[in-house]
Amino acid sequence: MKLMFLAAGTALLSASLSFAAGPAKFSKEEQPLQKAVSDTEMCFHFAGEFNGDGSARDKEINRMQRKNCNKAGQQLLKKAWRANPQDARLYPAVLMLNSLATEFLSKAEVARLCAVSKTELVCP
Repeated sequence: MKLMFLAAGTALLSASLSFAAGPAKFSKEEQPLQKAVSDTEMCFHFAGEFNGDGSARDKEINRMQRKNCNKAGQQLLKKAWRANPQDARLYPAVLMLNSLATEFLSKAEVARLCAVSKTELVCP
């Protein structure tokens, strides 16, 4: 039962993150990048859910983080952003990744991305 609610909540969160600024459109060739963006959004979500109390819920969150927080996808997202820093489809996920990992964006870059994406979860 908990898994059903988790799946529903995950789908709802994914939809709300994707539609916050309108759904990002990716071409068929960009499907790996689209997955990296979606995985980063979910990784960010689950990072905020972790309590650190060793509960069954924490174990489920750890499992979901292992599924969504993979380095290959994060590297793909960073590489795509560095290749095209004007691609606004990437801004929310790049901001989320910046807050999850060692910060790789300057304060000025965060401000620029936040001004465009208005991602309230990671923007002041």
